[in-house]
Amino acid sequence: MDFQSLKQKAEALKNKTLKAGKDAVEYSASKLAESSLTLKSKADFEAFVETSKNTTGKDSTTGQEKTYTHRAIAIVVDTKSEFFTKMLYALPVLAAKAFSQNIALKLADKDMKEGDFTLYTITQFPALLVFENTKHVKTLQGEEN
Repeated sequence: MDFQSLKQKAEALKNKTLKAGKDAVEYSASKLAESSLTLKSKADFEAFVETSKNTTGKDSTTGQEKTYTHRAIAIVVDTKSEFFTKMLYALPVLAAKAFSQNIALKLADKDMKEGDFTLYTITQFPALLVFENTKHVKTLQGEEN
């Protein structure tokens, strides 16, 4: 076995490894895209906005009524963009951090069935929509923002 054939086998093994790694990344991205972290329909989006409704409860020490404010943040993206793929990997960590602050966080497909984002004056994607007590509070547009 000469050096040239050994080099060719190493090159073939390297290419096979790179392809397997790329396939694994694409597979995990597709599974995250199909998960509950993304909103796929208008009904899902409306139910998600409802999670921002304020709740009331009694304080265990004083017994007084207390109102708990909740927020919902929807990031509206094009599912065919590179930004969407990057967000899929960061989203589980961001959603966990947001949950600790009474904030729900999900990705929404800009091309969802029956979805109408013109109500929120979105002209550029990706866009971030903030809801509090089921009311639209703020819109941030563009990847930089």
